Amino acid sequence: MKPIWALINCNTIKEAHAIGDKVLEKRLGSCFDIFERNLTTYFWPPKSDKKETATGALLIVETFEEKYKELQSFVKSIHSDKLPFIGYVEIKGTEIAYNSWMKEELR
Repeated sequence: MKPIWALINCNTIKEAHAIGDKVLEKRLGSCFDIFERNLTTYFWPPKSDKKETATGALLIVETFEEKYKELQSFVKSIHSDKLPFIGYVEIKGTEIAYNSWMKEELR
């Protein structure tokens, strides 16, 4: 199994914490971290020249690539955005014992 970090942009730290807790309860992630986002800038509405800025939080969930689609679907169903950013990066070099712990947590 390939360990990954699922990256989820959230509108608030409170939302990130709530989503992270629900992900753990469903055993779709073995643990999570939250980082405050001090600034994000993007064009809104789409295809306009108007820039919007916001703050929020980045939720990082440790899981396996095999669980990603289910995690993605679940997060989309509870996220406050209609189209939230959810992606992942592969983690390399983790110890076998750590991967075994993750497998036990994710059943």
